[in-house]
Order: sequence, then structure tokens, then C-alpha cells
Amino acid sequence: MRNKKPVQVEYKTLVVIWAGLLISQLVFMGLVYVVRPELFVADNAPAPLGDQPLVVLVFAVAALALLALSFVLRRQHLARAVVDQDASCVQTGLVLGCVLSEGCSLLGVILALAFEYRYFYFWILLGILGILFHFPRRGNLFAARFKKM
Repeated sequence: MRNKKPVQVEYKTLVVIWAGLLISQLVFMGLVYVVRPELFVADNAPAPLGDQPLVVLVFAVAALALLALSFVLRRQHLARAVVDQDASCVQTGLVLGCVLSEGCSLLGVILALAFEYRYFYFWILLGILGILFHFPRRGNLFAARFKKM
């Protein structure tokens, strides 16, 4: 992506990548629904931490760490893109940020499938929220492409 394509084309590519990663979160919900439909039945509400509170707390801390790391690494890649004037770092930062946010959702899927944890969807919602915050900005591409004089 190094100064070969117009910024508008690069931006559209970033939006398509972002949208694909966002839509994949729905696939995770569908997967859990197909494999464990009983988790979607509204019956007596179990304790928020479920049968294994230590596992749930460890997964919660891991999800928050992944989310924080996604923003840190994306910011580092955007800064590097501006310094090196390399627009491909913008794409790398976007993908890295979204994939780390998606890691939160994967932790929720693991909680649902392996531990039958009813509130797994909070992890998926956290992943969706992280991906929404990583929406690509055209200004990042302009900053990476054109030096300010």
C-alpha cells in the first residue's frame, strides 16, 4: 500500500476489512447458538460469575487486557505510519487492533462452549465495542501519505 493507490481506494479497503471483522462477531453468536442453544433460553438467572467464578474472572481480566493492548498497538502503528510515511502501517494497525478486540469475543465463545457460561455475550459485546472504536479514519491515511511542511 506504499503510495501506489489513491487514499480513497486505501480508505475503502480499510472500511471493508473493518466491516468484515465486525460482521464476524455475528458468526460467533451464531456458532454458540448452534452448538449450545440452551444458553439462549431465559430461565432462572444463575449467579453472574457462574459455577466457576475464578475462570470467569481470569477471562474478564484477559479480555480487558486484550482490549487495552489493541488500542496501544494501534496507536503505535499509526505513529509509525506518520514517521515512516508508510500507509501500510495504518492497515496493519487497524487489523491488529480489530483482531485483538476480536480476541475478547473468542474468550466469550470459549466460556460458552467449554464452561457453559450463560453471560458469554458480554465478552462478545466487548469485542464488538472495541472493533467499533477502531473504525478507520481517513485522516490517518492522509497523515501517513503526505508530509506536513
